Amino acid sequence: MASRGQQRLSHTADPQPAGAELGDLYGMLVTHAELRTVTRGLFTDGYHARAVEEAFKALNNLVKRRSGLDEQDGAPLMRQAFSLKSPRLRILERLRTDSQNSEQQGYMEIFAGWMAGIRNPRAHEHLLVDRPADALAILGCANHLFHVASNATKTRSRR
Repeated sequence: MASRGQQRLSHTADPQPAGAELGDLYGMLVTHAELRTVTRGLFTDGYHARAVEEAFKALNNLVKRRSGLDEQDGAPLMRQAFSLKSPRLRILERLRTDSQNSEQQGYMEIFAGWMAGIRNPRAHEHLLVDRPADALAILGCANHLFHVASNATKTRSRR
């Protein structure tokens, strides 16, 4: 019998792509080199949930490297790295207007939310299943976050 998490992650009536179509979609959605390195083999071998988990572990490590916050992890890392008051990584070069501040705050919450809602269940529960199309959609979002984190402006740490 499937766990509640398995049902939640794999329950969809949408048709699923197969074979070469999956590879084509993966190639279009996953363009960041580091993300491809950690997910391609897992995804093509059918380990979709594991590919998603590895994607977010790699994103976590990218933010650690870029921010210098080695002692943090997951959602707390993202909240500190992209904080509005003293960010280590700024989404935009400047944070002067309400709109710019809103964007920084929004991305901070997005990064933290994906760690809590996507990475953590796959890292702490066994036998979770992601259908191929669901995994592709998640990997596409991870790809966007990889680019955002890679292009964020580093700030000086205030010690």
